[in-house]
Amino acid sequence: MMKQEQLVKENPGRVRGMGFGPTPSQLFGPNSHAPVNGVQLEETQRRLLELQAELEGEKLKRKAMEDEAAAEKKKMNAMESALVYLFQRQGVELPPDIAAGMSFME
Repeated sequence: MMKQEQLVKENPGRVRGMGFGPTPSQLFGPNSHAPVNGVQLEETQRRLLELQAELEGEKLKRKAMEDEAAAEKKKMNAMESALVYLFQRQGVELPPDIAAGMSFME
């Protein structure tokens, strides 16, 4: 005659196969998987919005700096062109050390 296995009701506070060790709630606390409370969620969302606004501000600063650098480069190129024009009008070549440093000749 075969023995019939008896089904034992599982204890939800224990982990099968771990012996008499601690339960998950003893290790991680009873609320370790509980959703974040409303105050924490609001604070997290507020901080996220602050960081997004800060990032947008930094992007605008960077764009302004890039625009300023482009305007300065344009001015430099205009001055270099004027210098070349003046030297050519006088029938003189630019000194090699000056010509080597000019951005439009690179």
